[in-house]
Amino acid sequence: MKKSLTAFFVLTAVMASPAMAEMPGKVLHDDANCMKCHTDNPYSTKKTPTYPKLVKAVQFCNDNLNAGWFEDEVEQVADYLNQTYYKHPKP
Repeated sequence: MKKSLTAFFVLTAVMASPAMAEMPGKVLHDDANCMKCHTDNPYSTKKTPTYPKLVKAVQFCNDNLNAGWFEDEVEQVADYLNQTYYKHPKP
């Protein structure tokens, strides 16, 4: 029992660390190496002037690069990009 409680508290402390506080969309974005393609003009609002178009653009990248993201993960990446770069109001 004591080992179980110790493991629980260690796991809880690790999960509460600042590294785990990163937005899930940032982790997905970084893991997919999105900046490999988005280096010249990263995240311009020219092609994505609204949040729904941003979600569609993220889905396009997901489909064409076979990132393997589920719908909720596409939304997480779009949320990360929106909060970090675009600042579009969400519908």
